[in-house]
Amino acid sequence: MKQVLQHRIDSTFAHYDVNRDGVIELADVYALANRLLRAFGEPASSERGRELVEAYDRFWEMLAEHCDTDRDGRIGPDEYRGAMIEAFVEGGPINVDLLEVVQSLLDIADTNGDGRVDADEFRVLLKARGLTDEQCVTAFEHLDMDGDGAISVEEYVAAVRDYYTNPAENTPGSWLYPAAFTRVP
Repeated sequence: MKQVLQHRIDSTFAHYDVNRDGVIELADVYALANRLLRAFGEPASSERGRELVEAYDRFWEMLAEHCDTDRDGRIGPDEYRGAMIEAFVEGGPINVDLLEVVQSLLDIADTNGDGRVDADEFRVLLKARGLTDEQCVTAFEHLDMDGDGAISVEEYVAAVRDYYTNPAENTPGSWLYPAAFTRVP
């Protein structure tokens, strides 16, 4: 596996390990959902808030099913790396359906309800992931693949798959996470 893909997988693990205790647990996944809800000023009790939390519940179930090989309720870096390599890099049998989580993310981000996630809305989403304003602008420019001024579910899912499978450094997916801005030597 290319060193750049390994770096991306490890960086994404670090993003999901919100409390920095070296493992991903359900509490980390809820912390990610809550971070997004706060960033968009969306109450967890609202319909959109509940949908996001439910999507993150299903995301955790998918992670636990495919990554938690010792079934201890905690996903270590080796477990995560192995599952991501199998799912994305090797094209293994793991069914990683991202559409539901991505749809919930983009629904929360679409604060004006026009069915599109524009640059300002996308900036809030990426800032919740730790990117700077400048990095958010750069990421948006790369992820808006059709140049229509918005990020669609299809563009986002394609970028996620690209992030895990394409070691090139200037593809849409390479700009999804803060790892894009810390290049591998």
